[in-house]
Amino acid sequence: MLKKLLLLGTAFAFGSAGMAHADAIGTTAMFSLTLDGCTGGCGTSPFGTVKLEQTAAGVVTVTETLKATTPAEGFVATGAGKSLEWNLTGAPSITIGSLTTGFAQVAPGNAGGFGTFDYAVSCAGVSLGCGNGASSPLPGPLSFTVTDAAGVNVSDFIANGNGLFFLSDIIGVTGNTGNVGATGGTITPPSVPEPSSLVLLGSGLIGAAGLLRRRLFS
Repeated sequence: MLKKLLLLGTAFAFGSAGMAHADAIGTTAMFSLTLDGCTGGCGTSPFGTVKLEQTAAGVVTVTETLKATTPAEGFVATGAGKSLEWNLTGAPSITIGSLTTGFAQVAPGNAGGFGTFDYAVSCAGVSLGCGNGASSPLPGPLSFTVTDAAGVNVSDFIANGNGLFFLSDIIGVTGNTGNVGATGGTITPPSVPEPSSLVLLGSGLIGAAGLLRRRLFS
């Protein structure tokens, strides 16, 4: 009987820890847009950044900020790609929320020699969005949340077959347009575990200890 209680207590503890397996709230990842696919060049890289932040359990906030220069870079719709394209592990059906005005979720576009992606948002054909080609570029920043039925984590964002994590269709400081991309990023976990994770793990250990104590002293 004691062996069964030990096994039950261990399962309870690890089960509680397993519930906290998702990326901790506050985990971030930063990607620099260094790949220049603009015809004639878009200028000096990096052209901007894409930040991922675990803002809630199963919810990631994506923020793309283009370089603020004179003239400023901007999101355009030249047909070379979309405002932002990306991939997720397993390619689940996602829900996008709190999307910046002037952008909409769309099917991924033709990224040319940069490979394919599973998700995209675009400023084309949207109220207050960008005009056709390089007319009326949007300076951004572009921001939105991503989740799905099982929850999305920062670590779920993966590179495509060509090694690119993100791709954006922009107009550079040179006035040239095309895709710029990010080939890698850096994930930074919170300095301390999130309280909810510690509570779950602590509850499991306390529960196991209580079961053993009642058995030993009854």
